[in-house]
Amino acid sequence: MPQICVMGDQSSGKSSVLEALSGIPFPRGSGLVTRCPIRMVMKRARTGEPWCATVSTSNNTAKRVANGVADLSVLIDRTMQEICAGANTFSTESVIVELVSPDACDLTVVDLPGIIRTVTAGQNPTVIEQVNRLIKTFLLDPRTIILAVIPANQDIATFDILDRAITVDPTGERTIGVLTKVDLVGPGSEEEVLAVVNNVRKPLHLGYVMVKNRSQREIMDNVTTQKAKELEKTFFQN
Repeated sequence: MPQICVMGDQSSGKSSVLEALSGIPFPRGSGLVTRCPIRMVMKRARTGEPWCATVSTSNNTAKRVANGVADLSVLIDRTMQEICAGANTFSTESVIVELVSPDACDLTVVDLPGIIRTVTAGQNPTVIEQVNRLIKTFLLDPRTIILAVIPANQDIATFDILDRAITVDPTGERTIGVLTKVDLVGPGSEEEVLAVVNNVRKPLHLGYVMVKNRSQREIMDNVTTQKAKELEKTFFQN
């Protein structure tokens, strides 16, 4: 079965894309927020079947049961912190989330650490190679659908996730581009973004989609994911 892997630079909007797909708020922020793979196995609930979710790890199959969406978000973050003991450490051990929900799609989605270009104070320089090695493992897997996440408010040429994808998927049969942060595109840069989404610049066989996920202000104002989808629809209509 295919697995959808959300890949891109740090702070490119990967976790926001995953949140939009699953309805579950994922750890997010600036820097190295996702510090191990987070694999979410989603199943649509049958009629009358209640919402339920559990969290485990690839090394510990004991499942913790979540008592709701907010609790699941806390459990994901807590489990990741336990795996990655220390503020700047990284692990190849995966957090496994199993979700059954009336609103879920029958999909397996994997959130990966963002591509690191330079280390910050206190970080071990080997973390760059660790992250690159992990991302490469998923890129090479023929089951992987590469969801290449790129912020629309920055020059697409500066992001190498598409180059990495082309190396392992030269025909583009399993690579999809996702442009995030479209509400932050500066005046005068719209034509460049349109050239990308219309598959003129950096063309992909499967093309690109644009999304507008919750902004930092909307997160602080506790805007729900359902409300965020309504705001996204209104944004693109206008």
